[in-house]
Amino acid sequence: MPSRTNWARMRNWLLTLLTFNFAFLTIQCGLDIEDPTPPSPPVWVQKSSPEEWPERGIDAHESGAIYLEWEPGGEDNIIVYSIYRAQYYEADDSLGNYEMIGRLDVDGNISLSYIDSDADINTEYYYSLKAEDQSGNRSGASDSLGFSLLHQIKIATMLPNGLEDTLSIDRNFSWYASWILEMEDYCLTIANLNGTLIYREVFSPGNYENRSHSKRIPQSVYFESGMVYKWRIDTGARYVMGLESAASESLWATFVYTGE
Repeated sequence: MPSRTNWARMRNWLLTLLTFNFAFLTIQCGLDIEDPTPPSPPVWVQKSSPEEWPERGIDAHESGAIYLEWEPGGEDNIIVYSIYRAQYYEADDSLGNYEMIGRLDVDGNISLSYIDSDADINTEYYYSLKAEDQSGNRSGASDSLGFSLLHQIKIATMLPNGLEDTLSIDRNFSWYASWILEMEDYCLTIANLNGTLIYREVFSPGNYENRSHSKRIPQSVYFESGMVYKWRIDTGARYVMGLESAASESLWATFVYTGE
């Protein structure tokens, strides 16, 4: 009978042979050995301050939704991002369960963003992300971000508005709010039709109880005669470290500048 030493040598030889053959087959047949390491949790894009343009990070969207944006990260094998949302209940001071509301396939998507079109007005939501790589590994959850929507300024109440509507000589923009205002500040944005910023100012209304509001912009703001421009009114509230956590954006109104 073979000695214990011989049996041990034979066993080691067989293990070496099997390991070599498996590695050879893997190379020849193109087999993939899955990476068991999960990717890092996604990172949100830093929210821009109210005065900045273009706006970045979590924000209200002009469609009446909440816009989310995150960084691509340093890993190139991510194939899917999952978006989760939980509702905060102020009466109970409690947060509901996170539920997946969307999945974004990375392939073909240049911008890593998501628009939550099912968000209700005056409802506080918290969002979190998870990434999944080509091997099926899922990351841990990202940090949570909270946001809520305010009522939109209706475009039908905004003046001037129309491709043939001109800016008045006094450069006055007006709009109407038909609800009790939850907002703290307005933001007036004027841009050309390509989105290049012309003017942007954050300001508080003179009287929160009035329903009709207006803003006159400085004569120093330059417009080209005969050009069409667009403008929008945002609202902001519940500021945390100078950044709004509740907001709305109107649709874009237009006007033509004919000179003064």
